[in-house]
Order: sequence, then structure tokens, then C-alpha cells
Amino acid sequence: MYVAILPQLSVSSELGQKWEALVQANPAGGVMQSLAWGQFKQQRGLNVVHFGLFAATDQLIGGMLCTIPAQSGVGSNLIAADGPILPWHDQALARQGLRLLREAAEHHASAYGAVGLRIEPRLERPASNLLRDWRRAPVDMLARETLYLDLRPSAEQLLAAMKPKGRYNIRLAARRGVTVRISHDLADIPLFYRLMDEAGERDDFYVEPIDHFNDLLATLAPLGYAHLLFAEYAGQTLGTLLLITYGQRAVYQYGGISNQLREQMAGYALQWAAIQQAQRLGCTSYDFYGFEPTGDPHHPFAGFSRFKRAFGGQAIALIGAYDYYFTEQLADVIIRAVRELA
Repeated sequence: MYVAILPQLSVSSELGQKWEALVQANPAGGVMQSLAWGQFKQQRGLNVVHFGLFAATDQLIGGMLCTIPAQSGVGSNLIAADGPILPWHDQALARQGLRLLREAAEHHASAYGAVGLRIEPRLERPASNLLRDWRRAPVDMLARETLYLDLRPSAEQLLAAMKPKGRYNIRLAARRGVTVRISHDLADIPLFYRLMDEAGERDDFYVEPIDHFNDLLATLAPLGYAHLLFAEYAGQTLGTLLLITYGQRAVYQYGGISNQLREQMAGYALQWAAIQQAQRLGCTSYDFYGFEPTGDPHHPFAGFSRFKRAFGGQAIALIGAYDYYFTEQLADVIIRAVRELA
């Protein structure tokens, strides 16, 4: 095996299609390793470095798409969220591939001002001994505790498996006339953002600037990866949801409910519509993205975890992000800092 830096790939190119197929088929991968995500991050001002892992036959078998601030200077990490893409089920191959990718990242680190590599494959705990030379990162890029819903059963079977409250409120919203509109129109972003901003202020969670969503949806929606959902009732929009679908996984990425008419259960209507949309698109799992599994009432996720729990599913504990620091580059940072202090 060997590693090479890939040029900026198009999803229509032969190599681009091979990369997308690898990512979508890998259970530990995700949309943040897609070519479209790399394009989105470039629009947000980051550099993208794409390492390809090849077999001796020159066949692309894995790799990682890394981002790093364009004006990082020295001291940032190359970041591979949802990656690297490796045959994690084959420990010997994964070990060799991870070592080669790490060495390639270290070799090119100085060109990007990187002092380390941060990875976060979607692997369940406990962490593999393949990561024994790595250290837990201080910050995770994905929700480490989450809730997965298996989408392979029929809609009727999913409803039957839900908590009674979830099933009742979905039907209550329908009886009261709440409908859900699915949009891929960028003109709907201001409406989505207004609802998200209202919910963020009420429930005290951070909402990225609207430019973030403009760039995200402009990149992902034309490819069918991003979907805006709006719950509507009597001429009013009561809530919104941003659904990401990529490969066999759907992710409830963002959502917010208006302060108005909350008794209409718009949040339940939105989630059920998103689940059905994910099924129609061939997804086999639905990630509620963030979950507190024990029922701790003091946990920051307690409120929305009670809501998510009503839909059923299985609590998942992922390994989180791991860092590997490059000794030479880190030493340079320390020396530079000492000289500046002197």
C-alpha cells in the first residue's frame, strides 16, 4: 500500500466516483468525508488536503479528506472528521493504512502549518488498540453519544416500536392538520434561519451564522444530500429541520420549533416526515445526532433527549476524536513560542 495526495476531485470523475463509493459504503465514514463537504469547507475559508490510500495494484482503497484553516500559521491540526476511510473490520489492513496515512500527513504537515492530525471515524466504543499511540482530543467534531434508528422496518413497524407518546403525538399532529413541506430551494434559507434563531434563543443553543447555511445548502442540496423540512399549520410555519442524507445514513443535523402553537406537536410531525424521507432515499439508519442515554435530568442534552427517546432507536457511544502530534512540528512551535517570549 501507498499514500498519495489527490488533486481536487469532481464527483463526476472516475476517481471521484470511486472515492464517493468508498465513503458511502464504509460504516465508519460519513458526509464529512465527501467531496461536497470538502467544497463546502473551502467556501468557508479552509484548506482541504485529500490523502488517497492505494493498494499495490494502484486501486484506491481508502484515505482521508482533511481540513485546516487557510491562515493557520503554525499550531493547527489537520482534521479528518468522519474519517479516515479504512477497512476497520480488517485490523491488520487498518493498522497498516492508518500508519501510512499518519506518516503522509506528518510528511506534508509543514506545508500547511500543522502540528498534528485529528481523526474521528464513526467507530463504537471501546476504542481499538490501533489507536494506542493516539490521545483523546479535547474536542469532538461529532456527537459522541447519539441515537440511531434502524430504518429497515416498514413505517408501520417503526410506529409500533416507538414509545406510546411518540406514536400518539405524530398522529395528533396529523389529525390537527399539521403538514410538512420538503424543500431544496435556497430561497427558504431565511425562513429556516429565523426559526432556528428563535429556537436557539429560547433553548440556549448556538446557531451558526446564516452564511454557514447558505454555503452548506448551496453545496449539498443540488446533490440531494441536504433537505429542508417545514411544519405548516393554518398558514403558519411552526418549525423546521435540516436533514442530511448520504450513503445509507440520514442525520438530523439541525432543528427548531417556533414559540407559537407548540401544542400542535410540529416537532413530532417534522421528525416523522424526516424519517420517511430518509427511508424513501434508501437510508438504513437515522442518526438523531446527540443524545443523553441515562435519563440524567441535569445533563445539557436532557430536554431534547426526552423528545428523541419517544421515537425508539438504540443509544450509540462513539469513540470520539483522537489526536496524533508530530514531534518535529510541535517542537518548532514550542521553540518559536519561547523565542517570542524572550
